[in-house]
Amino acid sequence: MPEQEGRPTLAEHLDRLFEDIRPHGAGGRRYTNEEVATAIRGANPGIRVGGAYLSALRKGTKRNPATELLAALARFFGVPVAYFLDDPTAAGTDAEIQLARVAHNLGVRHLALRALELSPEGLAAVTRIVENVLEGEPQPADGPAAPGAEPPPLPEQPPHQVRRRTGDPA
Repeated sequence: MPEQEGRPTLAEHLDRLFEDIRPHGAGGRRYTNEEVATAIRGANPGIRVGGAYLSALRKGTKRNPATELLAALARFFGVPVAYFLDDPTAAGTDAEIQLARVAHNLGVRHLALRALELSPEGLAAVTRIVENVLEGEPQPADGPAAPGAEPPPLPEQPPHQVRRRTGDPA
């Protein structure tokens, strides 16, 4: 079956998992092909796979892995098997992975929790402020700070409860 132009390939999906899912969190090193192959063989003795074969899948020089290998890769990375086969599933899973990365950044999480208390107008104002700050900040040559990087310490604040705006469901 010919690949449709513009659709991510198996190689792109697999490579994205290696990029986004790391053994020690978002700021850590990437898994190696051999580490993943070894883990898959350990969990699934009937599957024959090596680091070189995973490398070929990631480069797109091999394109038709066995269904059992796709299922084992999905289990290893914690994604549904459909991630490799279905674009909407892949897009949703990628969004969940990015959300998990953001959730590990304490500064972003704190800002998001505080933003829940804002009116729509207040949220729009904060969004404009953040966009203005980002436009004025110099970015490192390799892009913005790594997700999960520790932000500067926040000022100590007393615990608070999230207040609901009038009319919000309880």
